[in-house]
Amino acid sequence: MSKVAKVAFSGYESSITKALDLIDASAKLPDTGLIIIKPNLTNGDKPPVTTNVKAVEAVYKYCRLHSKAEIAVGEGCGTGCTTDTFKANGYVKLAKTYGLKLIDFNTEKTIIIRQKDALQVKEFHLPEIVQNAFIISVPVLKDHCFTVTTISLKNMFGIAPAPFYSGSWNKSKLHTPSTHKSVVDICLYKKPALCIVDASVALTGMHLIGKPKKIGLILAGFDPVAVDTLGSRLLGHNPEAIEYLKLADGLLGEMDNLEIITG
Repeated sequence: MSKVAKVAFSGYESSITKALDLIDASAKLPDTGLIIIKPNLTNGDKPPVTTNVKAVEAVYKYCRLHSKAEIAVGEGCGTGCTTDTFKANGYVKLAKTYGLKLIDFNTEKTIIIRQKDALQVKEFHLPEIVQNAFIISVPVLKDHCFTVTTISLKNMFGIAPAPFYSGSWNKSKLHTPSTHKSVVDICLYKKPALCIVDASVALTGMHLIGKPKKIGLILAGFDPVAVDTLGSRLLGHNPEAIEYLKLADGLLGEMDNLEIITG
């Protein structure tokens, strides 16, 4: 059974701390190595198109309190340059405040990994820095024009380096022939170890120019399929009708047997 915390939003630090405590995250964070906090910074637009820097700050503080591992923030934006998205969304200031490293997955050294069971991405250019890192996916709860919803799993598109996957935009090659299958494949190569979803204000209709909708929640869990199942329901969708979730069920996590812990 997969546990997912669903906490009423009263502020990023208090609500994220409560959600992580409900799933006993402090006991499961690594104490060595590298923790990479992965927001959704697809471009330089303000939240809820992108992850609020205050959410990432709250996650950083929690990790720093409970782990001695190195902590960094990483993203590979979907359009433009990642450095510009970091600047536009307050992440450069965050990095300076706490001495954090900002990682641009679009420019990192890569290694090629092959997965014979992949649905369509049979080999993947993985940023080497990601390979042994503990990835915390921190997306905004959003609808998506290709995959119905974009939450914890779709957020991992950011690790795909633009030099290998760009076309009309930085990750465009991963959107054909099936974006749903690419979501599953990328997470086969590296799935998030922990997911924290900013559902305080969701973006409905479309992932770039949708309509903000107050949901008033923070979600957290170690099973990205379970987290995305609950998130998709909160957006008004039937998870059973979302292809990437059906493909990921039993492979990357569980859609059924969710234990929702409220607070």
